[in-house]
Amino acid sequence: MSPSLSSPPQSLGNSSRVKRRDFLRLLGLEAGLLSPAMLSGQAPAEKGKQQVTRARRRAATVWTMKGPVPSAKLGTTLMHEHVLFGDIPAELRATSVEFAVKLLKDAARVGIDTLVDLTPIRDIQLYQQIAEQVPVQIIPSTGSYVYGRMPKAIQSMNEDQMYERMLREVSEGIDGTKIRAGIIKVAAGRLPFSDWEKSAFRAAARVNKAVGTPIGTHAIFEPRAQLEVLMEAGADPNQCFFSHIEAEFGWGGRTLQQMADYLLSIAKDGGYLLFNNFGFEFDTPWPDLVFLIRYLCDKGHANRVFTAVDCNWEWKKGQIVFEASEKHPETAKRTYAWMITDAVPEMLKAGFSAKEVQTFLVDNPRRFFRGV
Repeated sequence: MSPSLSSPPQSLGNSSRVKRRDFLRLLGLEAGLLSPAMLSGQAPAEKGKQQVTRARRRAATVWTMKGPVPSAKLGTTLMHEHVLFGDIPAELRATSVEFAVKLLKDAARVGIDTLVDLTPIRDIQLYQQIAEQVPVQIIPSTGSYVYGRMPKAIQSMNEDQMYERMLREVSEGIDGTKIRAGIIKVAAGRLPFSDWEKSAFRAAARVNKAVGTPIGTHAIFEPRAQLEVLMEAGADPNQCFFSHIEAEFGWGGRTLQQMADYLLSIAKDGGYLLFNNFGFEFDTPWPDLVFLIRYLCDKGHANRVFTAVDCNWEWKKGQIVFEASEKHPETAKRTYAWMITDAVPEMLKAGFSAKEVQTFLVDNPRRFFRGV
């Protein structure tokens, strides 16, 4: 079968015709709710005296594929995405680059400025080719994913070896390049965490403590326990976020209200919470997702919420297949741009304000990289 580059049928709806000005209008710019400077990440300086922390001193800039940028220049940011995911067959490298470039250009057209790539094992040469062709700022990561998806070389590392690799990739460069990772990815499954998982978390925490590089985790199960491991090893909770925490199969028997309170405890301790199950009704029903985010906002912790898509696709039998689309074809529409063209309008319809949406997508990413 010959490779297919065709994107999923109507995967972006009308997003190819959506311009940045439409995104601004969608969020209420014309009603005076937001300003262009705020949406570009250049909001007026926060008032009041602010405490200087190690993370804020060291994270005044964020490393992207094209070099360091001020955290204030991140703009509209998706905090958990994947430019490439899984193994890329040699004969499909050029096609993969072309497809990734298309998705990122679609994202830029609807107002996305920055994308955090949480793929800690990746072909940095392919990422370079992609980054050169798109206006979106790509923040690469170091670290590890779930044990079973890691190469043997990573599986065999102890804590010190993990620490040395992570520190090298955030301080010197990835795979012999001058491109530094701007964030650390780690992952864990159900409790009890394995020794290898705990080693990865402790190594990430040590790097954060040493140089202020923030941490994003794969946290379908027990994000509270993950935060505790990170903090015990010296990580700053203000620079830790936990992904996929709304997935119902990870609640451990908790009710919806119990889960809301559980997540609130993480936010109160400074941790950030990333929601990405927009359009994944089979995973997290929309009313439940809205309830959890609304609860955090109403309790005064909108400043600890991220929203993203976790867009990822792989080659299967010569075809591009998006996550879950084989069983749920409708999920193939969930590209980076979909956050703006579909998820944001649904959030507004559900009662979230334009200011809250800006907080999730603009203010909080900037705050996170500054460690506040």
